[in-house]
Amino acid sequence: MEQRSCLFFYIFSVTSDTHALISLLGHTFSKLLEMVPGADIMHGEAVNVDGFFCIVLSYLRGYIGMDTVNRVFACMKSLLLPTNSSDLELELAWQSCKDAIEHRHGEQRIPLITEIGESVCVSDITEEELERALEMMKTFDH
Repeated sequence: MEQRSCLFFYIFSVTSDTHALISLLGHTFSKLLEMVPGADIMHGEAVNVDGFFCIVLSYLRGYIGMDTVNRVFACMKSLLLPTNSSDLELELAWQSCKDAIEHRHGEQRIPLITEIGESVCVSDITEEELERALEMMKTFDH
């Protein structure tokens, strides 16, 4: 269990510049994912699904290569963590971005990685970008 909770701290480094991002890791899309009526997903599982979705977004933006996506995916799978949910659909993802704006001082502030241990915070994710990421998520053997 200890290894699972440390996964995001491995992917996103905790430095003075990124410390504020740590509280946002895995908490953009997971919040509404957990609230889906009848959803059978625990908080930590939803956070991991959110985390992998952000890895895919990072890749689609060109921040990381496919080797990093595969490395993170393999790590998550080796820890038996879910990397996708049938409830993660475009409407939920877009509503999550709008919800983030309401609770993050008017900006999305979604953390994406630029390499293992490095991240940026973005506030311009579009609905079309989410749609492309959801399509890419389908290509993985979850």
